[in-house]
Amino acid sequence: MDKSPHKSDFVNVNGIRLHYLDWGGIGPTLLFLPGMGCNAHIFDRFAPHFIDKFHVIALTRRGHGESDHPETGYDIDTLKEDIRLFLDSLQIDQVILVGHSMAGVELSHFTAVYPERVLKLVYLDAAFYRNLPEFKNMQEKNPL
Repeated sequence: MDKSPHKSDFVNVNGIRLHYLDWGGIGPTLLFLPGMGCNAHIFDRFAPHFIDKFHVIALTRRGHGESDHPETGYDIDTLKEDIRLFLDSLQIDQVILVGHSMAGVELSHFTAVYPERVLKLVYLDAAFYRNLPEFKNMQEKNPL
């Protein structure tokens, strides 16, 4: 059961509705991006530890959790734009991106296209062996 103190809300961006959690805090924005198959709640026990130095939020990507599950838009360019439009909707100019697992691909691409918006990058176990059957299966179902 989720007991972490956060606000749960939605933003409408890129033609879909995305779910996010906001733990509050002061300082630069720390945006957690969950890995494939996960949602923002994966950070429920972890995120509150940072609110003394950061404004902490987590975004659930399209096709996951409470965010919309459209049939299309799972390419890296669309996912990158989902992040940008999410930040724009919350009027966040710069961010520290923290990506777990497959989110490492998204935060890397976002930073390559919008370097002026990124203060720092943090990769949380954001590497994977592409020859594993599990990766090939995931790629077939939700290609990035």
